[in-house]
Amino acid sequence: MNVLVTGATGFIGARLVEELLDRGYEVRVLIRKPIEQYQNIAWSKKVTSIPGDLRDRDSIKKAVRGADVVVHLAAQLGSWRAKPEDYTDVNYNGTRLLVEESEMAGVKHFLYISTAGVFGTLKQIPADETHPCNPRYPYEKTKFLAEQYIAKKIQDGFPATIIRPSHIYGPGDLNTVPLLKILQSVHLFPLIGGGRSFFQPLYIDDLLKGLMLIINNQKTVCGKLYVLAGKEFITFRSYIQLSSKLMGNKVLTPTFPYVLARFTAELNEVLAKLLNIEPVLTRFRVDFLGGHQFYSIKLAQHDFGFNPEVGLEQGIEKAINWYRYRKLI
Repeated sequence: MNVLVTGATGFIGARLVEELLDRGYEVRVLIRKPIEQYQNIAWSKKVTSIPGDLRDRDSIKKAVRGADVVVHLAAQLGSWRAKPEDYTDVNYNGTRLLVEESEMAGVKHFLYISTAGVFGTLKQIPADETHPCNPRYPYEKTKFLAEQYIAKKIQDGFPATIIRPSHIYGPGDLNTVPLLKILQSVHLFPLIGGGRSFFQPLYIDDLLKGLMLIINNQKTVCGKLYVLAGKEFITFRSYIQLSSKLMGNKVLTPTFPYVLARFTAELNEVLAKLLNIEPVLTRFRVDFLGGHQFYSIKLAQHDFGFNPEVGLEQGIEKAINWYRYRKLI
């Protein structure tokens, strides 16, 4: 089976390519630069690489030619400096092009990796696939627009599955490094809303197992939407305390009232624009740290046997060891 992976040089994509190769799949990747320029990727000589961009139909056409399965991971991620049109061009328009060309090429199964962030503020927990969506930020809004487009294509017979993972963590995830550096050096982490909201991150290995199950159960999952989340949920307060303990530190966690945190974030953003710098605190981070991220995975468990195995303490410890080995913390 031939699988095309977009976003193959990212945290999730690079690990997914490894997993596919280990299982004997033929893999092709759509990447923005010649693969020789990615010196730290071990599998660079084991895949078919197509240099290109999601905004370029010709390179997409070449990438999907001969592919049985497409796993679409590439996206414009949330970034303070990204422009609104960047999100639309990549996350929505780029996905449309990829779907159109996949359909014309006769792709048998299209996996769209969205995000649980499209739910926005959770009105009920744990949230499942039926929870209403109200995304608040450009990344989530454009991912949801792409979801809606794919959902319409599914109604017309396009063989796609939409996946909404919760926050992904583990070795290779560089987004967690700044948090751990704070816990390591400052020993102080104000908790928005007292850290009472629930957090249910998904370890990278469990996500990969879930994606492989979806690829291998095409007849069951085609045309459906699934939420994937971790084995355990925990309050943000407990998450910070656990991370600090595994770092060998103690951390003070005073309460940071949500309203004050939002005001501080808005002020930070105004000053950042005036000074052309990265804000320390943003409204997105306030909502991420102050809102519930607690999900039901019953549908995925029922349909294709998704059962995450890695507990939070084990997963965080593995990640910390990986960061320390590479002197990132």
